[in-house]
Amino acid sequence: MFAKFFLLIALVQIACAQQPSDVLVEFGTNFSTLAIETQNEINELYHFNGEIVREFNRELLLELARMVPSMREADASFQQQIAAADGIDDECREYVEELRELFLIFQNWDIQDCAYYAHEELADDSVNRFLPYAITFLSENTRSISQVVQSFSRNNAVSDLDALVSELDGEWEYYQTLAVSFGDFLFDEILAHADVADRVYLDLVECSETALDLQQADQEYILSYLETNCE
Repeated sequence: MFAKFFLLIALVQIACAQQPSDVLVEFGTNFSTLAIETQNEINELYHFNGEIVREFNRELLLELARMVPSMREADASFQQQIAAADGIDDECREYVEELRELFLIFQNWDIQDCAYYAHEELADDSVNRFLPYAITFLSENTRSISQVVQSFSRNNAVSDLDALVSELDGEWEYYQTLAVSFGDFLFDEILAHADVADRVYLDLVECSETALDLQQADQEYILSYLETNCE
């Protein structure tokens, strides 16, 4: 990154020592070099951002993976309780099984709700943080490649070459500032994922625990029918 600052000094020296055409060519070379270096840094941050987002999604998936087997295990145990219950007639046992099937639908909705809200919150953060700014920086950085031609089209290089060089000096300073500042800004955007991911993960854990508690409450309610032979 520090190498970019020394390019400005080199440009000033070039402007003093070289012919006008050489100065403009040198400006073009340096703008292109800076653009390539900046794009490479943005690409590295882009991949790092993707790795962070994938890791957060993996953690959410692991929590869901723990939640579903626990609920399936609880349901299997519950079925055994229904099958082993004594002192109830077949009609009551059939009714209890129907209740279990009904409440399984509700329990599945609980799982889906947990996954849905976790996905929505994390997806919003994944799409609207970092990426819009990275795309903006890339677009502006790409513009720098043709900056000499753009400046040429706005100035009279024949009668006032100094004005053209002065504009290019100003644009060079702008792109240098952009190159230095974008990295810190995008990196901060990546770090900000963590706050959202932590909150979403904790919400998912709480949602999972609530779903398991509701399943247990459902089963206790259904078992009450077995205790009275559905009377």
